[in-house]
Amino acid sequence: MDIDPEVAPGLEPAPQDRVKDLKRQTDEVIDTLEQNMKRLVKREENLEGLEYISMELEEETKVFKQTAKKVKRTYWWKSRKLVVVIVVGVLVIILIIVLLATGVIPAGSSSSTPPPMPTAPKP
Repeated sequence: MDIDPEVAPGLEPAPQDRVKDLKRQTDEVIDTLEQNMKRLVKREENLEGLEYISMELEEETKVFKQTAKKVKRTYWWKSRKLVVVIVVGVLVIILIIVLLATGVIPAGSSSSTPPPMPTAPKP
């Protein structure tokens, strides 16, 4: 407790001064409590806002994962289709080369007309 300089040392302060001092201290405690309560309310509002934002982000994450899976699957199938087309094309080319080499497909003249048939001599 602070000693009032106007009061002689060793003497108790007047009861009125003591009441004023207690009133002042009580007012300071009330002000501090009010400030703390305002801070708590503001903090709670901030936390609620952050919780809402985190829930939205969680939902967006789920949607993003689903979309990413769909895109991955789509491009995997496109890749497989391209590989199948290339393999079939290479097999067709190899088949044509083998058939030309074995003579099943005649390679040579580019005309589509058959050679003329020899005619028998007239008697």
